[in-house]
Amino acid sequence: MIPEGSKILMFLGAANHDPDRWTDPERLDLTRDSSGHVGFGMGLHQCVGQRVARLEAEVLLTALARRVESFEFMAEPRRHANNTLRAWESLPVRVRTAA
Repeated sequence: MIPEGSKILMFLGAANHDPDRWTDPERLDLTRDSSGHVGFGMGLHQCVGQRVARLEAEVLLTALARRVESFEFMAEPRRHANNTLRAWESLPVRVRTAA
């Protein structure tokens, strides 16, 4: 419970990482039931550009799936320190294209 009149601070980087709501929230699971998540403007407030962003992501991922055989980490990924967003500082990968 948050007492009346209290101030709170919300961090976007914490979105969808509540272990009481999400099983293993730090793991990418494309089969996870996404109902209730706050990504891509779900819920009461929706981002106007979300349809464009979804289309861009679909086009990019479809093109990659056709051309890329595998991704290989070349070094340990490093997170970018940020109080409000989750981001990568370094994500070195090797991309192997399909023959």
